Amino acid sequence: MIDYAEKRDFLRMPIDCELRFGKAGEDSSLQGNVINLSSKGILFTSQERFSEGTMLDIVLTPSNSETPPMNARVVVSRVTDNDVLFEIACEILNAS
Repeated sequence: MIDYAEKRDFLRMPIDCELRFGKAGEDSSLQGNVINLSSKGILFTSQERFSEGTMLDIVLTPSNSETPPMNARVVVSRVTDNDVLFEIACEILNAS
């Protein structure tokens, strides 16, 4: 029997949409794909690696045109190299 307790405070929803992002305060714009999203975090793919603690500004544009884009400041909490892309896990600091 597997005894597993979910340790996250908020469930993650799988989402497949594009994301634009860059280092906070810089004009650079990179593109990635969202893997999942919760009320406090986001996981997305990137061709660029970022260090833990890096602040990023993100713009998530849902494929549903009725849902407005989400702009947020996030901080990188974990980076995983999956041989093709980097998976970037971030904590959402504020969103609008």
